[in-house]
Amino acid sequence: MTTSRALRQWGSLGGLAFVVLFVIGSALIFDGPSGDEPPAKWIAFYGDSGHRDRINIGWILAGLGVFCFLWFVASLRDTVRRATVAPESDSTLAFLVTIGGTAYAAVTLATLGEAVGVRTMSDDTFQHEVFPGILHANSDGTYIAHATGTAALAAMIFAFSITVLASRALPRWIGWFGLVAAVAALVSLLFFTMFVWLLWIAVTSVVLFVAARREPRDTPMGSTVASPV
Repeated sequence: MTTSRALRQWGSLGGLAFVVLFVIGSALIFDGPSGDEPPAKWIAFYGDSGHRDRINIGWILAGLGVFCFLWFVASLRDTVRRATVAPESDSTLAFLVTIGGTAYAAVTLATLGEAVGVRTMSDDTFQHEVFPGILHANSDGTYIAHATGTAALAAMIFAFSITVLASRALPRWIGWFGLVAAVAALVSLLFFTMFVWLLWIAVTSVVLFVAARREPRDTPMGSTVASPV
């Protein structure tokens, strides 16, 4: 159906939108002290209403990014369903893509809310008092929570990559890149590995969009997606 094709086509770009919005939003949220800085720096930074406003803007952007990510997950799931021939594989891989992406999105939304709520809590405290110890604990907690949630993201990427390699629904290099990205997601506690899976999401988003545009308009829903190369 034309509507389904359009949703899959434009929904695939949700991955690219997620990467852009999430990176910008996170940069605004986590731009303050987050390590072993002296308490005075925490108080000066988070006691500034301008900094708190910037954190709230980052929260909005990152939250919109996760909203876009869910559309990307739906596009991945639809691609798996269309590309997989065996019903058993379709059920398992599509389920992993769906629940993995959804679980990661849920953890990320909760993490963003917790991070921003604590960082801006001085708005609601007596004389706008800042509590460096609570902020420091929250910084560590939200970082580890997000790094833990990427285990679900890894499951999503693994399932989709297996589909690509088995069916050639997309160029095979996307599948191989996905296996690397999934491993990177599993070790997101190492901050720099986040850039690997973020890049995979952005690239896959564009490749899916291009593939959907090249797809014949009368392609039946149950058929295998043709590889653009």
